[in-house]
Amino acid sequence: MILIDTGPLVALCDPSDQFHKSAVADLKTLAREQFAVCVPVLTEAFFHVRGFRRERFVDLLTQMAAQSIALDGSKGWSALFDWIERYADHDPDLADGYLAVLCGADRRLKVWTYDREFYTTWRRPDGTAIPLAVPAG
Repeated sequence: MILIDTGPLVALCDPSDQFHKSAVADLKTLAREQFAVCVPVLTEAFFHVRGFRRERFVDLLTQMAAQSIALDGSKGWSALFDWIERYADHDPDLADGYLAVLCGADRRLKVWTYDREFYTTWRRPDGTAIPLAVPAG
């Protein structure tokens, strides 16, 4: 299952986004995959997608049949805040930490992102690399 980060969601909805062409091509490549989105990513993306693009945003999530995915209870929250503290010098946001911790809890998950930190810095809570759905561009 592919966890979608904010960047690809915004890029798919906004033709003027610098990653729009990459996102469209990546979506075609990943079309057979199952997609999931977490609430912190939805919140970020909804903030960045304005006006008529919000309608496109809702349509996109529906067409992709994106599932909602969440951390498991207080243990998940504890892992999230521990992860954010571990990377505090890099100023991670909640969505990044959420994706990293989800990937630590379910080893089958991959992240679709254009954030370089997922390629260079962020790791699962156990220190292993976060599996990525698309190679660094």
